[in-house]
Amino acid sequence: MKILKKNNRKRVNTWHRGFKRKSIVSAISLVVSSMVIADESSDKDKPMEHIEVIGIFESNTRNIEIKRDSNAIVDAITAGEIGKFPDKNVADALQRVPGITITRSGGEGSRVSIRGTSADWTLTQLNGNYISTSDGGAPSRSFNYALLPANMIRKVEVYKSPEARIDEGGIGGTVILYSNKPLDMKAGEGVITTETTYSDTSERWEPQYSAFYSWKNEDETFGILASYTKQDRTATSIENYASHWRFHSDTVEGAERPAIVDQDTGEVYNNVWAPRAMGIGNHEQDRTRDGYQITTQWRPIERLELAFNYFGSQLGYDTRSQNLTLAEWNDNHNPYFGVELEGDTVVAYGFGDNGLLNEDNWGDSDVNGGEAVRRGLMSPQLTGQDSSGESESHTFDFEVLYEGDSYSAAVNVGRSSAKGGVSERVMANMDARYGSVNSWLWSIADGKPSYEISTDLTSDQEAYPYYDWFSSDATQNRDREDYYQLDLSFNTDWGAINKVYVGTKYRDHEAKSLRDTFLWDDGVSDNGGYRGWLSGSEWFHNPDFHPDTSTLLGDGVIDNGAGGTGAIDYLPFDIDALKKYVSDNFTRTVVPVLSGTYTIEEKIFSLYAQADFEWKAFRGNFGVRYVNTDLTTSTYDDILGQETDVTNANNRSADSENLLPSLNVAWDLTDDLVVRFAAAKTMSRVSYADLGQAESYGPPVNINSPDSWTGRGTGTSANTGLEAMLSNQYDLGVEWYYTEGSALGATLFNKDISNLPITVTEIVERTHSCCNGPIEVEMTTQKGGGKATSRGLELFAQHGFESGFGVLANYTYTDTSTSSVLSNGEKTEAEIPGTAEHQYNLSGYYESDFYAVRVSYNWKDDRAGGLHQGYNLYDKAYGQVDINASYSFNDSLSFNASIINLTEEKSEGFWKQENRMTYYNYSGRRLYIGANYKF
Repeated sequence: MKILKKNNRKRVNTWHRGFKRKSIVSAISLVVSSMVIADESSDKDKPMEHIEVIGIFESNTRNIEIKRDSNAIVDAITAGEIGKFPDKNVADALQRVPGITITRSGGEGSRVSIRGTSADWTLTQLNGNYISTSDGGAPSRSFNYALLPANMIRKVEVYKSPEARIDEGGIGGTVILYSNKPLDMKAGEGVITTETTYSDTSERWEPQYSAFYSWKNEDETFGILASYTKQDRTATSIENYASHWRFHSDTVEGAERPAIVDQDTGEVYNNVWAPRAMGIGNHEQDRTRDGYQITTQWRPIERLELAFNYFGSQLGYDTRSQNLTLAEWNDNHNPYFGVELEGDTVVAYGFGDNGLLNEDNWGDSDVNGGEAVRRGLMSPQLTGQDSSGESESHTFDFEVLYEGDSYSAAVNVGRSSAKGGVSERVMANMDARYGSVNSWLWSIADGKPSYEISTDLTSDQEAYPYYDWFSSDATQNRDREDYYQLDLSFNTDWGAINKVYVGTKYRDHEAKSLRDTFLWDDGVSDNGGYRGWLSGSEWFHNPDFHPDTSTLLGDGVIDNGAGGTGAIDYLPFDIDALKKYVSDNFTRTVVPVLSGTYTIEEKIFSLYAQADFEWKAFRGNFGVRYVNTDLTTSTYDDILGQETDVTNANNRSADSENLLPSLNVAWDLTDDLVVRFAAAKTMSRVSYADLGQAESYGPPVNINSPDSWTGRGTGTSANTGLEAMLSNQYDLGVEWYYTEGSALGATLFNKDISNLPITVTEIVERTHSCCNGPIEVEMTTQKGGGKATSRGLELFAQHGFESGFGVLANYTYTDTSTSSVLSNGEKTEAEIPGTAEHQYNLSGYYESDFYAVRVSYNWKDDRAGGLHQGYNLYDKAYGQVDINASYSFNDSLSFNASIINLTEEKSEGFWKQENRMTYYNYSGRRLYIGANYKF
């Protein structure tokens, strides 16, 4: 039976209870043994007939069939057609599932959070196994969905309640991505897609191509499938940001800065919070994405199947950033004016040129022919950054599958590896001094940034006479996992127990980060050549070590008009000119940065046993998973650039054991009504960054020199002693499948999470080259032992009308308690990262035999992020409208168009309270136009 009509409303019953008996991809190795093995992994209970589902209604119907027939609490998304996923990005499609929120990068979905938990607590697998990724940042347990082309995926299942046979690692939940298999498809089936994309921030049309082909022989015993995707896209974002909110006081001990005095009015603002700087950024990333898939299947005999899978992806991300920063880094040297206060928060201020000369004993001397000069303002600062990055991921998987009369067995042996990072990052800065800019003022009083600057920064090249600093470095990351898995299942006649699963898995995982810095030598000077921070009289400015700043200003203007964020335009830093100057005049030396290098190794051994049961109207499963994790970390410290000797690495080993029971019960109360209950203990391992890297691109331990106001140094430190987080969780739900393709449901959930790491700042004593004895250091690190609860309610509704109209809606309420740990005798509290108290999705569609239109709206409440000054940072509530449309010219050829972020929404952030803005960004409205040809 093949369902090809777009509006066929007959129920598709072929899937039956097969989905409730599925298990994860598994394998057993039988090289010498005579035992033959069969598939009991991802799609082990294959449907008797092939079904091709086309159209929104049929795809939605299939999704809820999977949900209904599952023993666990599962949501599903299926592709309407081969190579055509419901959204342009898998993460964008997942955000429409109840309880899921996503984070975006350049407007594209990248990370997935489930039920108010961190994205690091979501386990993502491809066909039941780990996918290695390594992008421009540090290695991460959170899968970056931007690396995987959506048209390679035919189905996604989100397990919100675990089963013992599914790998551990997701306190939030587990996302399993499934690819196509050639023996389940028609011979000679394929699709070719071409598409072009336009964004209002880049103002470019850019192409995307994909091709998919599947073949099998007449006996249907051997098949091969291949697919390829290529995409070019420029992701441009416009950013406003307020950096480092700090406390100003003349009366409170430990305040970071003195009270603010408005020089125009004489008013003193004491005990107030103000940002150190306001900035405007324009970030342009050229993304080139290539995806590959090759899958072969061979059934030499009816019961035996051999399969080989290869998945590969490459992502290039060359980034060019231009930033304008309004700040006075030593704010007691220039007069404030235009100060505006809301409560205890400064929401506007400006600075004026004080005209001081270098005789004021400011702390260093400028060089300008040996004569005294006016300092003027230290900003606006113009910063250019250029980086070249690329990541690639390869996953090889070999399966041997066998099914006997009353048992089945499976072997899975594979490797997933990734490498990537930034091969070269160049950053340089110039700023306004010597009276080139007389004054500037910023304001966020109305919730939207605005700026007033005395000089036209789009035309006045004299505004930036002062070259400041330069740096260049590189970061490379590696991620690898080898896995070996054996799964056995037995059909039983033990009363209510009808099937038993047992299995074991071994994973050998390594995550590594390496960093180099580039030093530049002219072959003459004694100071080591062209570097950023030179000593003595060369601290900021020496004309022997840089070109004239007028040659470093590019043609044209940085256009920040898209999206109406309030960001102003300005001249660009010509980073290519600086790179040419440096390469023409200096010799580059690559110096490995030991403190930026760390290695994390995990050897994970697991055993599981699970039983499926069915008794009267009840069905479900229960089981237990045993996990042993052997963790080894190797890190180095960096204190004022003095590297730890290679023989003095910080090596640590830890061994832990966890027993993870699980229970899933589904009660088919009537033919249309299902009541569910689930209970389990789950775990998530600590992020690699928390174990090995204190901050992005930084060393595990970093201590800076003492501050002139407080007398203390500041530092960051990783914590290699953090242990895995644990959660006791419960679910109770009811689902009503009242007519074909339509359903209503509600689920209550509760997670009691323990051993959470929380960012704390501790006062510690450390040695320092500045002083004879130890100094006090405000050390920011992660401390384990926190506890928190995430509980809430999920509601969903789906209905398809005979007329072709349909609607989908869901709502999630999440109530999370703050987690707390003791530090320096004081309690530090933090919300669970990624938490949104309220979120909902609305989708309406209409489809006929020839065309279909869908409008979707996704909204999520404020979400907690990291900590700053002991309080949470937040992403502000955000909603987005997307439109998709398609027209089928005939059975083979169709056209489609999409508009993403129709209403040009901006993303915003704040710290502690809403009037303390941290960012106000716009990533663009995008238009997609394309065609699909099926054969």
